[in-house]
Amino acid sequence: MHHSGKQAEILYVANLAAALNISREKADGMLTGKPFNETRRGWYLMDLGQIMKLLPEPPKRLLDLGCGPGWTSRMFAMAGYDVVGVDICPEMIELARSTQGGSHVRFEICDYEAPLDFGTFDLVVIYDALHHATDAAAVVRRAYESLREGGLFVTAEPGSGHSQAESSVKIIELMGTTENDMPFACQKDLLLAAGFSEVRQYLRLSELPLEAVSTEGGRALQGEHFRALDYHTAAQGFTSIVVGVK
Repeated sequence: MHHSGKQAEILYVANLAAALNISREKADGMLTGKPFNETRRGWYLMDLGQIMKLLPEPPKRLLDLGCGPGWTSRMFAMAGYDVVGVDICPEMIELARSTQGGSHVRFEICDYEAPLDFGTFDLVVIYDALHHATDAAAVVRRAYESLREGGLFVTAEPGSGHSQAESSVKIIELMGTTENDMPFACQKDLLLAAGFSEVRQYLRLSELPLEAVSTEGGRALQGEHFRALDYHTAAQGFTSIVVGVK
């Protein structure tokens, strides 16, 4: 049976095994091995590094929304943050708990669009998961409600054109998940409507192609890449990292 939207997110792990025609054990291994077993491991690790550069120093209480198999939560916990990771998929939370990694992180099954009851946080992070929401405004409101005054909400999301991209269309057909565009302008409107006092946009540096700058030609090319990323981020709603201040 093919599910879509929220139901597909709840059944994601079982659907993944069926869609790829692999054993559940192999699907579990794919998920628990993230990010290191993926070809985009460098992008993921650069994203997490950039997010950590934007966070205040630990110890701080951090809520990781849509944490999947928990690798982001574990990295935040290893850095010294006190982390609660939540996901709507029970099997994802099972996998996250099976590789928990320390006393500074716990995992809970939770729909991030519904009211959250895990106390107050200094930081809320959502990494590459807001664009899967059926009601993104509700997710942003939940993040706002979970934060103390002065707390930060950080997102890293795909921008304009994501939902029509060939890879996204294929995932929707295969898995039934929700894939929305989440450009900065859209996120800014959602954050301001939820009550955030300030919304900042940053270039997503993992998307900057790297050239050898040991030659004049390489330096020129690196400069072109930077200007292109800057233009596409600002003018065309390309992916970015967003910080909201409560």
